[in-house]
This record gives sequence, C-alpha cells and structure tokens, in this order.
Amino acid sequence: MNTIVAHLEDLERSLAEASGEAFENEVIPDLSDAEIAALLETTGRIQKRIEGLQVEASVQVLERSAPMRDDKITEKYGWARPVDLIRVLTRTDTRDANRVVKTARLLSRTRGISNGEFLPARYPELRSAMVDGAIGVAGLLAAMEPLEQSRARILDDARIEADRQLAMLACGINDDRDADDSNADAADANSRGPLPVPEDLRILSKVLLAYLDPDGAEPSDEIGARTRGFIIGRERDGAVRVRGNLLPEVAGQLRLLLDSLLNPRVDAPDDPTGGVRFADSADVDTDASTGDSSAHGSVDDGGVTPNGTPHNESMFIDQRTRAQKMHDAFAMVITTAARDGGFPQIGGATPTLVVSVRADDYATGSGWATVVNTGDLIPSRVAEQTGCAGGIQRVLFDDNGRIASLGTSARIFNALQRRAITLRDGGCIIPGCTTPASWCEIHHVREHADGGPTHTDNGVLLCWWHHRNLHLSEWRIRMNGGVPEIRGPLWWDRTRRWHPTGTPRPRDRHRQRPRQRHKS
Repeated sequence: MNTIVAHLEDLERSLAEASGEAFENEVIPDLSDAEIAALLETTGRIQKRIEGLQVEASVQVLERSAPMRDDKITEKYGWARPVDLIRVLTRTDTRDANRVVKTARLLSRTRGISNGEFLPARYPELRSAMVDGAIGVAGLLAAMEPLEQSRARILDDARIEADRQLAMLACGINDDRDADDSNADAADANSRGPLPVPEDLRILSKVLLAYLDPDGAEPSDEIGARTRGFIIGRERDGAVRVRGNLLPEVAGQLRLLLDSLLNPRVDAPDDPTGGVRFADSADVDTDASTGDSSAHGSVDDGGVTPNGTPHNESMFIDQRTRAQKMHDAFAMVITTAARDGGFPQIGGATPTLVVSVRADDYATGSGWATVVNTGDLIPSRVAEQTGCAGGIQRVLFDDNGRIASLGTSARIFNALQRRAITLRDGGCIIPGCTTPASWCEIHHVREHADGGPTHTDNGVLLCWWHHRNLHLSEWRIRMNGGVPEIRGPLWWDRTRRWHPTGTPRPRDRHRQRPRQRHKS
C-alpha cells in the first residue's frame, strides 16, 4: 500500500484512540481554557493538512477525468463529474466538494510537453503555503478569488508578486527579511506573526487588486444579458427559494417599488413621528362578538398610550428582519400587479391565484389548502386571506369524483366600492402603518363565510402583512355605522376602548363652534 495512505491510516487510528478516550471518559468538559484553545488550534492545523492532501488528490481527479482520456477515473467509479466523485469519496456535500475542486483547478500544475516535468502552478507560493499546512481551502479561495475576477487584466508578473505577498501573510511572515532568512526554521517561529484568518487574506487580496487593476471591471451589457435570469424553486419547509440575476434597470425599478413601501418612517425607532413597530403582546384577548383581529402594531406616541399611560419602548421595535420586510413589500407588489388587470389572459382569464381547500377545513380554520398551479400546501388560514381579497367558487364532487355542482359567489369588492373605501380609509387602517391605499387589500370585517356582505360598510383597507397575520394579533376591528374602529392591545391602550380610524371628520359645525363669554 502507498506510504501516504498508510501514514494517514495510522493517523486515523491515533485520532480515533484520542477522540474515543476524550468522549468516553468525558475529558473535554474538564479541560482548562488554555487546553480548550490548544485543542481547537491543533485540530485546525490537522484540518489544513488534510485539506491540502484532498486538493492535491482532486488535481489528479481533474487530470484523469480530462475529455480526451479513455480511462477516466470518474467513469471507473461510476460518476459523470469529478465533483460528484469527490463528494462521495469524502462523504461531504456538493458545496464543499465544489470548493475543493475550484481550489484544485487554481493550484493545478500541467506537465511540460518536452520533458514531462511539472510546470509551476498559477499561484506557486500559495500552493507552497498549503503544502506547509499554513493555509486551507477557505484561506486559499479567500486569497485567490478576488484576483481571479480580474484575471484578464492583471499581468503575470503582477500576479506572481501578489501571490508572494499573500503567501507571506498566510505563513505569518512579517517582511521580506523573514522570507529571505535561510535560518528561519521552527526555532524562529516565535519571531513570526500570528497566522491570519481567511478574511485577512481576502482583505489583502482586494487591496492588491485595487493597485493592480485600479479601473476595475468594465460593465458589460452582453454579460448581463447573457447571465440574466429568474428562477423559482420548489417549496421546502414552508418557503420557496428564489434565485437569479436581474439587469440593473430591472433591479433599480424593483428597489424603487420596495422603497416606496418600506418607508423610512416605519424603520426608524428614534423618529417620534415614526410608524408601526411590531412586537408580541404578553396578554392575548379574543373578541367573541366580532371574531376579528389585526396584526401586532403600535404607534410612536412619545412614550405614552392613547390614554396617557407610559409603555415600554422596547415593545415598539419591529421584529421582522430587513429581508422579511423586503419579502412582504414584494408580496404587495405582486398582488397589486395581479389586481391591475393589465396582464395577458391565461386560459381566458386574467392571472388569478387559485387555492383549493376543503369546505370543512375552511370553516374551522384547520388543515391545509393547496395552491393549484404549483401543488404547494399552505395553511387554510392563508386560503381565507386569499378568498377575502379575491373570491370563492364552490365546486362539489360526488363520491366518484364527478363535478356535481358548480357555483360562484360575488365576493370581491368592485372598482367603485374600492374607490369609496379608499376615500374613507386612506390606506392601511392599522395605526401608524404607512402603506398607501393602492397597495392594500380589502378585508371583510365580518367574514364572508359568516354572512358578512361584500359592502362598503363591511370592508376596510389592510396591507398584505396585516391582512395575512390578522388572526395572530391582539388588534380588533369592528364597523360602527359604516365607520371602522380599532381596539388595540393593552400596551397600546390599557382601557381597551374602540377608536375611530383614519382622518377625523368634522362634526356638526354648531357643535364645533367655541363658546363665547359675555361680559356683564
């Protein structure tokens, strides 16, 4: 057996003995802080040595899998790509295998045609640092990737110099004198600086790139047009992954739309005129009379509730991340575009989201609904929101699966009703929410399933986020003489009174007239 493999198998047995003793005898929890640090440092050095051997072996896999070879190593082991063979043999995932293969391509050495000897690698000094165990795959990629992005614009001499400086940093060499000192051996290791982390190498690589390629990469319309794309993946764990590349003007337009919804007032916690902050309220209350609710929210009001009671400022911080806010704004953009009616028809109708749910599940709010065009499952409460903003069509099947009955229901608010509700509400009625009316959905205050009519006296404007999370909050909505009223959580109003929404309307002018005092 090859000496290298034999040595590694001996190492594996030693590691197995050491780790077995450590775990069986519970040694690690009893180690001191210094011993824990030494353990991590030692395993890091071993890991870099192992990664160096994997990279060199992967170089041979790439060479022995070349298209012109008849005896490809990949075909011998039953795989089509080198990355798949490496992934299976190292028992790792595709991402880590791709990183090893990428490093192998950058550090590979070709043989000369005349004498068959190896020519220098593209980054010879960094390869030597890998051989010495000073740097692993993460550090190598951090050092080489920035330079490779401008590969066509960097001269070979400049690349070799950058390689030398990066290798010096990787080995902890402070200056050229340490590098040229022939007596710099293990005894002189203490005179060198600490070994860097991959991010240190990436920073130096970018600094070197700024000197070697000060103009940077030229923007290319052809590259952008070729790499543009938008891919919607499969549903997994309740979410669908989206990836792709947008052209600059498309990304700019999308950012403008999202920025128009993500008003800075909503995000600024120190702004006294700011908008809604979302937080879980400690007390949960259910209004049995209406069965309606709305999303957690609050209004910046100078640290007091509507009745003058101070509240905790931390409760006003929006718990959503920036990415989650971007998603919710994007959802509003999509629903507004679908409602606009300017898209081509599909199957004789405008693009309409169809969600299928059993009548029993819809009535009880339990179970799952199905997005018809994708087959993805969503909670039945989401189907309730979809039906509230759109419409419901009842389709009854017999025991054999035949369509026995087909009915329609005029559930959606028409354009005239929407204009009237927009004039009344002005936007999302949750206090402090700045979402404009054009981006909002119309919510049935009394659910349509409970007999609530599709009438202006039963519809209010809610943004996508508040509408979707209506039932999870402690806000309550009711209609009083055709006027929506809001009752907030305890931290917003400890009296739990109902408050009118929107812009206050002037009352009878005789009641508004101030009293006049007459002097005797």
